[in-house]
Amino acid sequence: MERAFRFALAGLLTPVLLFAVERKPLPKDLPPFGEDKPLPKPALAVSKLPNGLTLWTWPRPGVPRLAAVLAVRGGTAADPKGMEGIAELLADTLKEGTPTRTSRRIAEELQSVGGEISASAADDAIYVSVSALASGAATALDVLADVARAASFPAPEVELAKGNAVQSLLARESTPDFLAQKAFARAVFGDHPYHIVAPSKEALQAATPDVLRREFARRFRPEDALLVVVGDVDGAAVSAAVNRSFGPWKGTGERPAPTPPPPAAGERKLVVVPRPGSVQSTIMVGRPTPAVTEPEYFPLLVGNTICAGSFTSRLVENIREDKGYTYSPGGSVQTMQKGSLLAVSADVRTDVTGGTLLEIFYELDRMGTTLATDEEMSRAKRYQSGLYLLRNQIQGAVARTLASNWVKGLPPEALGEFVTNVNAVTADQVRAVGRTVFPSATQTVVVVGDEPKIREELVPFGTVVSARP
Repeated sequence: MERAFRFALAGLLTPVLLFAVERKPLPKDLPPFGEDKPLPKPALAVSKLPNGLTLWTWPRPGVPRLAAVLAVRGGTAADPKGMEGIAELLADTLKEGTPTRTSRRIAEELQSVGGEISASAADDAIYVSVSALASGAATALDVLADVARAASFPAPEVELAKGNAVQSLLARESTPDFLAQKAFARAVFGDHPYHIVAPSKEALQAATPDVLRREFARRFRPEDALLVVVGDVDGAAVSAAVNRSFGPWKGTGERPAPTPPPPAAGERKLVVVPRPGSVQSTIMVGRPTPAVTEPEYFPLLVGNTICAGSFTSRLVENIREDKGYTYSPGGSVQTMQKGSLLAVSADVRTDVTGGTLLEIFYELDRMGTTLATDEEMSRAKRYQSGLYLLRNQIQGAVARTLASNWVKGLPPEALGEFVTNVNAVTADQVRAVGRTVFPSATQTVVVVGDEPKIREELVPFGTVVSARP
């Protein structure tokens, strides 16, 4: 799972220093906000190759560039037992060579058309992306097809990637944020594949070129893949290039099993991850929530924005502005193919761990007992709509959003429906999802910090268990 790192300054700054400046109200004569215009529904050409590869092409005249994203089902949730997280290494080594191209040649061919290639692993898919000048579309798509069909995982490149991955993992494990994310995912999802947030050192060391080739064969299959091409291109020319480059692609090996539904939320859990001597506590609170395809999703998204998911949220006002417990609390709704995950987080001084958790619970429970005000609803909708439009300004972002939507079960037109769906949410819908999703009695809590002191802070909220870092 992809997680954002947060600042951890609350324990080093006093409330007096942080909040000595009184906030002034905005001038009354400011003009009203303009309406956010939805993205246009994509005029996609949708087709399928005889081998089963789905192709979405969206010609967008303007900047003479293209972006292509290949989404292949089978991310970290498809990792075999004992090799959890191997999808990260698989994605990192995909572009390091094929039988006909070295990694250097791949880079040089793409550079000749102003392009580059990247790959990443998510919960439910691996994404391989190329960008290039529109005039170099055939070259970019040919390189992408070669990688998708015949990545060879040369031994020297694999060893280098393994060493880099182990060093990266050690660096991540030194941070309380990563420890919290790892323990939180395990506490929420148990043994479900969605608990994987990173590869283990043992899995990385056990990986070999043969292991990666086997996993590549399992996942990279045209019938389980989507290719999105967006940019200043001719649709017929793209279709011809894709059929020429991707047409010979055939799947081999046993395909990954479908991801099972994640466990439902249960009663409150309290988990402590020891970090001896820490002067701060890293707190994560959350639970499984509805999928992006379910009707509760957009009320959940707006509700989280009001509760904790923006800088004007109730939680920020409460524990940052009013009490000075933390510098940057936040909340997010992370989407997967099977469900989503509500996560609220804050880094606080150890001595206010219990007080912070009490206020988080208060704000979560308040979502189901009070109606959001018109101003709160308006701010939340502007925030989510504006953020979405900002993120989808360039061709590559649009292509990735379309590919991610397909992985999660959304049709192409969902790209242009996001703003409309956000604006359609009512305060009553937010309160309804507040009663089913936000109650504090159903949340999982993970706290990383000095265990003896943290336990004293958490005992009033229930039984506390320890987890290995």
